[in-house]
Amino acid sequence: MNEAIILAGGLGTRLRSEVNQVPKSMAPIFGKPFLRWQLDYLSSFGIKKVILAVGYLSDAIVQYFGDEYNGISIQYTYEKTPLGTGGAIKQALELTTSETVLILNGDTMFRLDLGKMFQFHTENNADFSLALKPMQDFERYGVVDFDSQYNVTGFQEKQKQAKGNINGGVYLLNKRIFTQQQFPEKFSFEKEFLEKKFTEYKFKAYLDNGYFLDIGIPKDYHQAQNDFKEFTDFYIDKNWTLFLDRDGVINEHIKDGYVTSLDNFKFIEGSLEAISLLSNKFIRIVVVTNQQCVGKGIISEEELNIIHQHLLQKVEENNGRIDRIYFAPQLVSENSIYRKPNTGMADQAKKDFPEIDFKQSVMVGDSISDMEFGKDKGMYTVFIHPLGNSKYNFNFDSLIAFAKSI
Repeated sequence: MNEAIILAGGLGTRLRSEVNQVPKSMAPIFGKPFLRWQLDYLSSFGIKKVILAVGYLSDAIVQYFGDEYNGISIQYTYEKTPLGTGGAIKQALELTTSETVLILNGDTMFRLDLGKMFQFHTENNADFSLALKPMQDFERYGVVDFDSQYNVTGFQEKQKQAKGNINGGVYLLNKRIFTQQQFPEKFSFEKEFLEKKFTEYKFKAYLDNGYFLDIGIPKDYHQAQNDFKEFTDFYIDKNWTLFLDRDGVINEHIKDGYVTSLDNFKFIEGSLEAISLLSNKFIRIVVVTNQQCVGKGIISEEELNIIHQHLLQKVEENNGRIDRIYFAPQLVSENSIYRKPNTGMADQAKKDFPEIDFKQSVMVGDSISDMEFGKDKGMYTVFIHPLGNSKYNFNFDSLIAFAKSI
């Protein structure tokens, strides 16, 4: 089991009130797109190749992941028009080489032991295995019936249920039994394959009580924001240090220009509140900012210090704290050790505050140089960007969104 298909082409109409700029599978959850959480989960089980079956707003997925993520090779199949779950799987299977293929829904997190499921599948010589999650008091899901030998015997429609075993959206498929069928180009995997073929082939039910959540409705999407924190080792306490970039994170970035006076220094909405919240969570907060406008002679160090004193004053007035501001006035051409992505400002902060542990530090910035600065010192990286980048630990669209999440 080294190949997987993820169905990531859903429209996400029920989630549109919360997520409307990206496809549902890219809905941000605790600083990462949902799909990234799934790929991290698959990587932990040694999956080496994933085919993403994409459709609606697919560019956002391709731009974020490219052709490799966390040791997983990524390929794509595209739905020019909606193909249904069956048509999407049929198309994606053309890119697989393994006989047994793992298939997952791109809006469901079911954290079962995939190794044990694969063992169950092979030991039972199954043609198809589907993972079932025992649930109580539900009506959003249909129930899958099976006998004492775990052979699937039927499917019940969605209705109010006191208890039952639901389809968890994780499957192991022997490719040959699917490809030999005469399916149309567009069809439902659930209706035309699961519900019609279970009597013809050896369909097995694999029960697992692992964590399960379908993010398809706003209520469960919000629940995921807290639940998914358990799937990371990112636990901040009062021993941690926060490094902040300035322009584009705290104050508005001036495109193709520089902040040169208090007149054009404007706080980003929510940033003062964010620093106040973060001051209660981090023992140390420092700002590290490139300011080659000084090196260019556009602004003097004295004028820059006036801006920074204003910044510190407003932060304090809003019950926040910044312990030190470091700036690099050198030109790009000087390749100074102090100018990000070089790490001289981090090293200076460590000299000034010896208690700083870079392994217990977070760098928040809106540029690649900020992120590389943090990565080079072993910090966690938070990329402030609408779409983000899969190379960095977390992505948020603003400092306040990050502050409220932790």
